Amino acid sequence: MNNYKSFEVRDWLEDLKFQRWVYHGESDDFWQNFLRDNPLQVANIELAKETLLSVRGEQDLISEKEVKYRVARILEAIPNEEKEPFLPWWSGNWLRVAAIFLVMTGFGMVFFKGKNFSAQFLPLSSTGIRDNQKPQMLEVVNKTSTIRLVNLPDGSSVILKKNARISYPKQFDKDKREVSMTGEAFFEVVKNPEQPFLVYTGSMVTKVKGTSFSIRANDEDEEVKLVVKTGIVEVSANDPDRIKAHKEIRKIVLKPNEQVTFNRKSLSMVTKMVAQPVLIDLSVEKQDFEFKRTPLNEVFAALEKTYGLTIRFDKAAVSNCTITAKLGDEPVTEKLEMICAVVNAKFESRNGVISVTSGGCE
Repeated sequence: MNNYKSFEVRDWLEDLKFQRWVYHGESDDFWQNFLRDNPLQVANIELAKETLLSVRGEQDLISEKEVKYRVARILEAIPNEEKEPFLPWWSGNWLRVAAIFLVMTGFGMVFFKGKNFSAQFLPLSSTGIRDNQKPQMLEVVNKTSTIRLVNLPDGSSVILKKNARISYPKQFDKDKREVSMTGEAFFEVVKNPEQPFLVYTGSMVTKVKGTSFSIRANDEDEEVKLVVKTGIVEVSANDPDRIKAHKEIRKIVLKPNEQVTFNRKSLSMVTKMVAQPVLIDLSVEKQDFEFKRTPLNEVFAALEKTYGLTIRFDKAAVSNCTITAKLGDEPVTEKLEMICAVVNAKFESRNGVISVTSGGCE
């Protein structure tokens, strides 16, 4: 019997019994018990499971021989970390990218030259993040009648609704990422457990390590609401003096499809499950980014609608490019990088417009 307790992600990908569970649900009781008894393996198993599902995509069931071939292709693409350090832009998502590479049709040379988006910043009056030694701060206010995308220094993305604003440092601290915001916004946070992401909304603070969620924190409202789409979020009060007087105040951990309502006056928090993680009526809250043999121009159209982008590309050049993949809660820049990296393309942003150049797909 395999020594599953010492398995690495590579081992899980190659294990036939594990593959049969992922694809067909075989021996489910065994695997559920294993996950319960071996919590240290959960992260490896989830990554391997997600990768195997990406290999198959949502296409018809494929043979075990084909699975073995595709997994072998992925393992060939994985860097040998013992021989050479490897810190690519996707930082920890390389297995999923390799899997997506294999399930997309029409791919050629790979480019990794995507540029960060630019934004127009307004002068900052106050942020509420630090009391002294404030770093250089930036503020973005959405004064338009539509949504506005903001890309943060770490690559995380925020979609601001009308009149929402966000303040953040030009460069995040090494040990944490702090922003403050008011209004209604949707966050997709780059995963980095070593550098927690903190969102301050008045007397409430939200702590995440990489996830997606919506916040409604209008200045005139007595309550702040937050709904989690993916990942795990920790919510607590951010008022030291009042916290001392309210010993019952606690931190609350939220999982996907859970909502918290935070009362600014009493500092109380009420949680509930929701059928869908929709709080501020944005399309990104409902979008799952699943594509099945989808033409590339339709994929770009979905990103334009979801993030309020303008994407320019040569329709003739990408006419033969189709994609079968399931993207996750990555910020929009990572989604574009992953897509362009496997269809012989690259992109850049200028004056709020994304320009994609592609050599086409065979």
